[in-house]
Formats: sequence, structure tokens, C-alpha cells
Amino acid sequence: MKKIFPCALLTFALNLSLSFAASRDTQWKEVDEAVGKGLPKTAIEKLEPIIQGALKDKAWGEATRAIARKIVLEGNIQGNKPEEKITRLEAEIVRAPKEIAPLLDTILANWYWHYFQQNRWRFLQRTQTAQQPGKDFTTWDLPRLIAVIDKQFLKALASADTLKKTSVATFDDLLQKGSLPDSYRPTLYDFIAHEALKFYASGEQAAAKPEDAFELSADSPVFDGAEKFMAWDPGSRRREEADKASAATMTARPSSKRCGFFKTS
Repeated sequence: MKKIFPCALLTFALNLSLSFAASRDTQWKEVDEAVGKGLPKTAIEKLEPIIQGALKDKAWGEATRAIARKIVLEGNIQGNKPEEKITRLEAEIVRAPKEIAPLLDTILANWYWHYFQQNRWRFLQRTQTAQQPGKDFTTWDLPRLIAVIDKQFLKALASADTLKKTSVATFDDLLQKGSLPDSYRPTLYDFIAHEALKFYASGEQAAAKPEDAFELSADSPVFDGAEKFMAWDPGSRRREEADKASAATMTARPSSKRCGFFKTS
């Protein structure tokens, strides 16, 4: 009897855990049904117990997915304004458990980036000002927005040692599946780093600089004789860097199993 009891207890605990997961599957179905009926407030109400249950069970991927879904729905109610969603996500990050904060930071960086992509023409028409920018990111100039996205990705990757010990499979409930195994990007650090790489290699940062901006390297022929100076192509170095960034992006794409986040709208 003494030998059987621990096994029975383990079986009971496993079955109990599976029953909790099954109950949340039903809750997720109710959320989807509410959204399908055009009832976002009802869907939000259904998401609250999912969030609390997932956090309690340390189901970090499911919790992150539910939080993001809730924020998107709340933003939709407020007119589907990006600023509503980003402001709410920033508030969630402040109180989020440390296990999910890096992914929320990554989502926030992506939301800022997507906002730029949808409003590119507005940003390209704005001039950089010397005034201290306010909290309303819809009024920022492009260099300011790019700097904030950069800051978010750096923040997401700050706990590198912990992220490298966290299997990407922990967030299966959140991340989309690709065609290749997890061994290509086995840890959460790998996933976030490649999300950041897509931003840094996209060329968006180049748009934040003046069209004719370039840097002079110490070995450039700017102070050489007239013959070398006349033969010099100042833009060659920039083109080489762009080619390297493009090559890095193309190299990263085939190995991606986790190609992004679940759609939360």
C-alpha cells in the first residue's frame, strides 16, 4: 500500500492538471464564440478567469496570449486605436510576472513597429524637433519612435541568462508553428533575438536618418590626394552594410519554426 499510494497521488495530480486544461479549452471556445457574435465585452469577461487560471498554473504562454487578446479587444471597443492598445499593454507589463514580461516587451516593440508601418507617410513628413517628446507616441518624430522600439527589444533581451534557459516550447500556446523543429531556435532568447533581428535588418532605422546622411570612417580617402578623393564613392560603405543586413535576414528566414505571435484580433 505504501508503494502504491505515491503513484496513485501522481496519477490524481496529472488528471487534475489535465482537467484544468480541458476546462480552459472550453473557456477559450466561449471567448471565440463571443467574438464571433460581435460581443467583445462578453469575450473580455470570459478571458479574465483564463488569465487568472493560467497565471496560477504557470501556463505562461496561455497567460500571455489571453492578456494580449484582452488588450486587443479593449482597444477595439475604444475605436480600434493603436494608442489604446499600446497604453494598456504598457500598464500590463508593469505588473506582469517576470516569466512573461520579456514576451510582452517584445509584443510592445512589434506593436510600435507596426504602428510606424501603417503610418509611414506621417512619420516621413515630420521633422525632428529639439523639444522633449511627450507621452503621446502618435506625435513623436521617427527617430524618437525608432529609439523606443530599440529600447523595448533591448529590455526584452536584458535577462539573457534566464531566457537562454527557457524552452521556447513553454510558450506553445502563444507562438505560431512553422515547418522546422524547435532545435533551430530552442530557447525564448533565440525567438526574441530573431524578432529583434527582423526589426534591425528591415531598413526602418535608415528612414530615421536624413536621406543624404553618411558617416566618414577613419580610413576613408576624404583627406587623401585629389585623384583618390575624386574616385571615392561615399555611399559604398552604406550599401555594403545594407547588403550584409539583407543577407542576415535571408539567412534567418529558412530556420524559423516560430514565425511570430498568434493573431490576437
